[in-house]
Amino acid sequence: MKDLASQLLKAFNDYGPPEGTHPTPVTGVYCTKISQDRPKSKLRWRACLGIVVQGCKEIVLGRSVYRAELSHFTATPFELPVTSRVPVQSKDKPFLAILIEINPQLLTEVAAQMSHDFLNEKDDTPRALFAGEADEQMLEAALRLTKLFIKPEDATVVGPLIVREILYYLLKTSQGSAIRQVVSSGSKMHQVSKALFQLKSDLHQPIDVNELAKVASMSRSAFFKHFKEVTAMSPIQYQKRLRLLEAKRLMMDENETAESSAFKVGYKSASQFSREYSRMFGKAPLKDVTALKKR
Repeated sequence: MKDLASQLLKAFNDYGPPEGTHPTPVTGVYCTKISQDRPKSKLRWRACLGIVVQGCKEIVLGRSVYRAELSHFTATPFELPVTSRVPVQSKDKPFLAILIEINPQLLTEVAAQMSHDFLNEKDDTPRALFAGEADEQMLEAALRLTKLFIKPEDATVVGPLIVREILYYLLKTSQGSAIRQVVSSGSKMHQVSKALFQLKSDLHQPIDVNELAKVASMSRSAFFKHFKEVTAMSPIQYQKRLRLLEAKRLMMDENETAESSAFKVGYKSASQFSREYSRMFGKAPLKDVTALKKR
């Protein structure tokens, strides 16, 4: 395992990604490099499997704290508003990770091909974020995937096959049974996931909890209970946090004004947006973004 981790680090460095998170030649696969200590910050966590190549990270969701170190993974099938911290002791040893998007359709296909022994295992514990140690098979596949980053032609053809393989190994981990519930028709996780995907696609629309409960095939009270068990927040909190995080991204990456960002994510009142943004991030939108861009 230690040798595999060293080989994975070498392959990652051979590719030499720049600072930040960037796509690789393999569709749906990204490299992350963070060279400066990143204090606790609120992020929009993409639906993905993350494998730590070097360093460690902490993710807070509700009252749960997840810590992923070398050769560990985190996985979530949904987009989540989380609090994350990445401690970096030295620029010579930045935090490095591979991120693989989790496509619900692909996850469903892989789960459907697994043996009944795996499929009969049930873990109905409601949660949206999973963490564990990557086994030898997952790390070896991640190594082959990383080596493709410097071979764009091979990456196009072979990359998606290895991504499928890695998702299979994810579903075989101790967390796999719970993750499979997301794509298991009739499970509470699957019902809540349908509402989560609806919320994400209609982020700018006013929230209708009754309609979301119908999408999840639940009563309003049951839906509210199970949604909070999975995400550690209410549907309204989930939408509000994703909206504010998306507005922040628009201001940071696309140089949108606070007002235009607010309206794009569904706010009708700029003053309400400013109040809620300040409550979540600790500063008014303009002050926050200006300070972050100066870093």
